[in-house]
Amino acid sequence: MKPEANRFLEIPYVAADVETTGLSAAAGHRVCEVAFLRFLRGSVIDSFVSLVNPLRPIDPGASAVNGISDGMVAGAPPFAELFPGILEFLGDDPLVFHNAPFDLSFLRAEARMAGGAWPGNLVVDTLALARRTGRFRSNSLPAICRELGIGTGFHRAEADAWAAGKLLLHLAPSAGIVPTGTLRASG
Repeated sequence: MKPEANRFLEIPYVAADVETTGLSAAAGHRVCEVAFLRFLRGSVIDSFVSLVNPLRPIDPGASAVNGISDGMVAGAPPFAELFPGILEFLGDDPLVFHNAPFDLSFLRAEARMAGGAWPGNLVVDTLALARRTGRFRSNSLPAICRELGIGTGFHRAEADAWAAGKLLLHLAPSAGIVPTGTLRASG
């Protein structure tokens, strides 16, 4: 591991993922599961994981992918109830996503509906890093993780957040980045 990659082990970052009722926040789809995992020195040291009542039915196609049913989320809190706790959990730590624009589109929409704004934490996108390396046949999270021997379960928020958090440690050195991230998120 290159010396600058070792610095990723010394700062906390939050790997994040959401599962949704469909593919487009703009079309009214909602978050039905969130996972925020705080990493330090390559290990998860804290987590905020919850099913979310999306206050709408989950599309059958989405349910087929993520395995989350309407019955599973019926008693879960809506995003608006979780949002203050999410903000407190995130603090100012950098956020790591695989395909950040997708997840952030939903999180920003949910934050607006909750009467707030998504925070402007630094964001690192492992999909962008993977594309930058040019070394993978497919840049999907499951495909990259299979190639690198990371993780086994996918399409649930906690498993995907864990995989993205571990993937960052593999991709950062080859992508030539330092732990300050690759882009700034806007609320």
